[in-house]
Amino acid sequence: MMQAIRALERAIDRLEQDVEGLVSAASGPSPGIDAAAARTALRSLDSLITELKGQDVKEQVGG
Repeated sequence: MMQAIRALERAIDRLEQDVEGLVSAASGPSPGIDAAAARTALRSLDSLITELKGQDVKEQVGG
């Protein structure tokens, strides 16, 4: 399970970089990109991964 979590973390890191690149490349607000919503979604995924890590640790300990 930890391998899957690490893969998700890498994917999220790439998405964060993509969002930042798209936002900085746009000369003005891009109608196709809601940067605030994208960042909120990425933070939500980060929280989910943190929660999954905690559950995985509990399962490994037996608890």
